[in-house]
Formats: sequence, C-alpha cells, structure tokens
Amino acid sequence: MIGKNRFQNKVAESLATLPVCAVLATILWWWPQQSFATSNIIGWVLCALTTYICLETNGVQQIIRIRTRMMACVWLVLASCLAFMHPLDTPAISAVCMALSYYLLFRCYQLYDSVAWIFHSFLFLGIGSLFSAIMLPMGLLYYIYLIGFLRSLTWRGFWAGIVGLVLPYLGWAAWCFLMDKTDSMLDFITSHFVWHPISWKAIASLPFSWMVSMGVVILLSLVSVFHYLQTKYNDKIRVRMVLYIYTIQTILLIIYLFLQPQEFQNTMALLVVSACPLIAHFFSLTRSWLSNAFFFLTLLLCGAMAYLNLWTT
Repeated sequence: MIGKNRFQNKVAESLATLPVCAVLATILWWWPQQSFATSNIIGWVLCALTTYICLETNGVQQIIRIRTRMMACVWLVLASCLAFMHPLDTPAISAVCMALSYYLLFRCYQLYDSVAWIFHSFLFLGIGSLFSAIMLPMGLLYYIYLIGFLRSLTWRGFWAGIVGLVLPYLGWAAWCFLMDKTDSMLDFITSHFVWHPISWKAIASLPFSWMVSMGVVILLSLVSVFHYLQTKYNDKIRVRMVLYIYTIQTILLIIYLFLQPQEFQNTMALLVVSACPLIAHFFSLTRSWLSNAFFFLTLLLCGAMAYLNLWTT
C-alpha cells in the first residue's frame, strides 16, 4: 500500500528523531578519541550551528510538505559519520558558510528590495571560498538563480552581490598587508585557486573509507534527485524553485568531486549540505515498501561509513 505509514515515515514525523540524532552525533564526535579536544568541540559547535540553519531553512521555505525535522537529521547523521567534519577545519567552516548562504539566498524569492539579503548571501559565499575554492565561481550561478528561479535580481542587487563576494578578500588582504605577510597572500592565491589535471589515479588513490563515503552520499543524492524530478508537480512553485537550486548544486558538486578529487573533503562537506534537503524530501514524502527498504539500507550504509571513517583510520 502506497499510503501506509511505514517505519521511515514514523522516523521522519517523530519529534524524537532530532534529539536522538543529536545524541548519536555527539557520541560519534567523542568516541573515536574517547575525549573532546578543543578543535573537536568547536567543530561540534559549527555542526550544531549548521543543523540550526537547516531547521530554519526548512521552516521558512517549507521545503517538506509535512511537519518534520528530517533535513537537519540527515545533515547531522552524514556529518557525524565523516571524520574530517569533526575538527575545526576547512570542511566544517565551508559547510556552515554554505548553509548560511543558501538560507539568505532563498529569502530573496520574488522580493524586489532584496539588496541586503543578496549582499549577506554573497558575503558568506565569499568567506567560505577562502576555505573552499569552488565556492567562488558559485557566485555566477547565484546570479543565474536570482534571475531564473528567484526572480529578484535588480541592478543594485547585482552590485551588492559583487561587493559581498569581494569584501572578505579585501579584509584578508588588508590584514596580510598590516601583518607584513604579502608574500603569504600571493602564495595562498596561487595554491588555493589552482586547477589540478584531471586524473583517475587521483580518485583511485583516495582512502577506501573516503571512496565508500563518496559512493554512499552520491547514491543517496542521485536517488533523491530522481525522486524529486518525478514528483515535483506536488510541490508549490516556491518550493520547486528552491529544490531546483539544490538539485543543480548537488549535480555540479558531484561532477566537481570527480574532476578535482584533491578537494575531496571540502567538496564532500558542500555536497552534504546541498543534498540533505533532497534526501530528507525523499524519505519524508515516500511511503512505498521499496523506499522503506531503501531507508533500512541507508541506515546500514551510514553505519558502515561511521565504522570505516571513525574506527579504522
């Protein structure tokens, strides 16, 4: 029966799911080291902040038609299974900047006076690009989204986006100049914004745990994208526009992951942030026996990810 309330639906609709995921994530943060280092505590705080942003994004945009916290739960589970998301490092910072940028960008939907929202969305995109280079060219995509999906780009908004994107670099350059570190600034630019030659050997050289994690996240992402494209007519126009943006971002990040595996950690962090709304949409709104079986398979795959990333490395 398609309409049967199966296990996956009970999990998606339960108020206890988010607290359980939060406790599980905290245990996974602590267990491998049997202690909390300062770096891991700050990383845990950044993960919690990203979780809250996911909650707010779903609440404001009403991405999922039912009352659920699944979007935040998917982020928590996937992030806690990836060891490189735990410490205070570029993946954790990139993820929270990406989530904030999405939240602010979606607030522009059909809003004529959206200059402030555009500026702050591009500002966090620029901050994140200091840690993950792929976020900088996303600025061009954001303009396409503002024109084609959100329908809110004005001349003032165009310049607000440029100022927001460039401002972090101006601040960073000023700090390097005051600290007499102009050489390190040039070294950073030449090393950070470099396109590595495409090589399948680079993918094959990734640790086995990373390759398994990549496979699991990509599988969940593509299944969820396919489901959304098949059922998009059930959502409101506003929600469709938001999920179209998430879909495009997810597909492009998967492609970038294969083209530049050297940027695996940062790209995976951005991919999880971009794909978690689609994954949550899939598990929350499907009720077939096949999707329920896939939900159990997903739990097993996440358990395998946690084991490989946290206990065997």
